[in-house]
Amino acid sequence: MRTGARLAALAPTAALMGSAITAVAQSPAAGTAPLAPAGEVKPYAVDGFRTAKFGMDEAAVKRAIAADFSVKESTITRETNPIDRTTVLTITAKDVLPEIAVARVHYILGYKDKKLFQIVLTWGAGTSETQPGNTSVLAGAQELLNYFVGQSFKPENRIVNAQTADGNALLFQGTDEKGRIVQLQYGTVAEAPKKGETTEEGKGPARIPYGRLVYVEDPKNMDIFKIKPGQF
Repeated sequence: MRTGARLAALAPTAALMGSAITAVAQSPAAGTAPLAPAGEVKPYAVDGFRTAKFGMDEAAVKRAIAADFSVKESTITRETNPIDRTTVLTITAKDVLPEIAVARVHYILGYKDKKLFQIVLTWGAGTSETQPGNTSVLAGAQELLNYFVGQSFKPENRIVNAQTADGNALLFQGTDEKGRIVQLQYGTVAEAPKKGETTEEGKGPARIPYGRLVYVEDPKNMDIFKIKPGQF
């Protein structure tokens, strides 16, 4: 994917994550997971992804990426989100899960503090060549759903098989004891028409699936650029 397209895809991430989480979390119709078995279980902590932890600076995040994926730090791309003015470190990873052959992992560092506060994993449409009939994208999302449902989130702090504000599937959302959130989404985007190709009348374009897994340190107070009161 070209740099411009990658940044365009990430540009609204922080802002949309906040609205999507709020819209679903406040919905009484959203499905909640069944009660966990009784017993002393350590609550699941949403503290980052693998060895990359919230609060790390850029150098520490790069070291974590290199260790987690056995890559050189020189393979990590560094970009600035033009809207949020955050720093985005990105790695393309293979075989993250058996059903996810290629994923792109974005580590987002804050506008002011320059510390890691959000991690976004994407696969399928927009990440790799994916056909409309692809089934592995959903299979990967299902593997992750099964994993997170099995973790020790309090029943009142998790949502399963609901819907986001844009109509896509919110497969899972869990909030830990510190208010940090992990959110698993699955959806489809319209396939771009090929050169010279026309869409049949009354028939929309084919849909290509994508998966998205997001870890957020503080969805209510994201470290992104905002216009201050009185500036406009």
